[in-house]
Amino acid sequence: MSSTYIIILVVVLVAILLGFYIFAMVMRKKTENRILDLEERKENLFDLPVQEEIDSIKKMHLVGQSQTIFREWNQKWIDLSSNSFADLENHIFEAEDLNDSFHFFRARESVADSEGQIEVMEEEVEAIRVGIAKLTEQEKRNSNKIQESLDLYEALRNDITDNAASYGSVITEIEKQLDNIETEFSQFVTLNSTGDPIEAAEVLETAEEHTIALRAITEHIPAYIDQIEKELPKQYEELEEAYNKFKEAEYALPTSIDVEERMISITETLQNSQELLEKFELEQVENEINVAQGKIEELYSIFEREYGARRNVEKRSGVLKEYIEHTRQNNKNLLLEIDHVTQSYVLSGNEKGYVRGYQEHLEALDEEVDQVLEDIANNTAPYSQLSRKVNSVVEALEDIEKNQLKISNLLVGLKDEEKAAQEIADRFDSELRTIKRYVEKKNLPGLPKDYLDLFFMTGDRVQTLFKELNKVRINIDTINHLVDVSTEDMHVLKEATDNLVDHAILAEQLMQYANRYKTTDERVAVGISRALHLFESNQNYNSSFDEIRKTLELVEPGAAERISRVYFKDKPKADYR
Repeated sequence: MSSTYIIILVVVLVAILLGFYIFAMVMRKKTENRILDLEERKENLFDLPVQEEIDSIKKMHLVGQSQTIFREWNQKWIDLSSNSFADLENHIFEAEDLNDSFHFFRARESVADSEGQIEVMEEEVEAIRVGIAKLTEQEKRNSNKIQESLDLYEALRNDITDNAASYGSVITEIEKQLDNIETEFSQFVTLNSTGDPIEAAEVLETAEEHTIALRAITEHIPAYIDQIEKELPKQYEELEEAYNKFKEAEYALPTSIDVEERMISITETLQNSQELLEKFELEQVENEINVAQGKIEELYSIFEREYGARRNVEKRSGVLKEYIEHTRQNNKNLLLEIDHVTQSYVLSGNEKGYVRGYQEHLEALDEEVDQVLEDIANNTAPYSQLSRKVNSVVEALEDIEKNQLKISNLLVGLKDEEKAAQEIADRFDSELRTIKRYVEKKNLPGLPKDYLDLFFMTGDRVQTLFKELNKVRINIDTINHLVDVSTEDMHVLKEATDNLVDHAILAEQLMQYANRYKTTDERVAVGISRALHLFESNQNYNSSFDEIRKTLELVEPGAAERISRVYFKDKPKADYR
């Protein structure tokens, strides 16, 4: 091997050894720094005044639940200070030894384990200190809280003492509850002074909750007392007084209502309310009060209904006999009027049968009124029942009277209907003669058969109306029907007459106008010939008009419409009256 290669090899080896040395020193230094940090954290943890804090708690001579909690924290501290610190010290020493002997990787693992261990120890120490502090703080809070709670209690007791009268018989239970709260405060003082602040705090909190709850209850009790002992009993007395008046007046109350049983039920409900109030069952007290109020109002309603019914009966029963007699007399007069009217008119509505039915109904109502009056005199039926019967009788009489008036108006109106029908028949007869003269004046070559049939049919209808009107006994329904039919026939006849005359005149005018084209246009000559034939031979004026209108449209569009428009504009309105 040449000297050059040897030199290079030596240089490389030296470089490697130097690099390893530097790496070892760096690793050793880093691990050493972590060990020093562990030492510092250990010292800081060990220097915490945990033992002093524990010793201060021992001087409090805790008992009960507080003592149990304290013993748990104290035991944890003993385990930490006796075992965990020594174990941590061993781990740190082991890491230092490994680091000094250049076992870097094992040293790092040992340091990591120690760091994990000290983190756990720090958390445990912190938990111990917090737990110890809570015991101390609880005792301080109890000392501050007691006066506040006692003030609340004393204020409640003073309010109850000053207003004892407003609590009625419930004051005994209220004072009992006050004594129970006072006992809880005494129990708190005992626990707190003997060194159990945690349990004492629970007792204090319970005492305060009971104080607040009792205040909330006592705030509602006077109102309940007022309802149970004053308002509702007063309403009950008024109810009882009203019932006694009913009995003195020998009112017959509905048999379905046992008033005395209901009164007893109200008394029992009020008594139950009182007992529940003394037990502080306020929700049930509220329910019972509502039930009692409902029962009282229900009886009030019954009494008011009976009293109101009596006033109604007294007001209306005295006139029932007179009302029946008045309606009966109206019925007699109506029968006489029907007999008189039937001499001249045929009645098709069974009016006489209805009136006789009213008479039978009146007899039944008369018997019912006799029974009602007897019940009133003997007090044998509740006024609510009598009132319904009285109202029923009055409603029946009013209904009969209304129907009597309807029939009477019908009878009175027969003469007017006859007169109106006669006037219409006379007018239609006159209009038929006018229509006949009107058509004759047009000098038409003849009249179509359908128009003549319509004219004669309308005339026959009017004559039939005259015949019915001239009968000894008139059937007004038949006459009214003939009036309606004749009215419609006359309307149709007038329209047919207008249409006939208009088309006849227009057909003549259009043919005259079309003559100017007759010599120059064969179509016009033929059209005029056909239209003239329809006009003179067939008397079909409508078809004649249509024929010449179509013909004229071939040679002069719009001429027929223009001539028709001028005709209707200048045409005087036909008056057939």
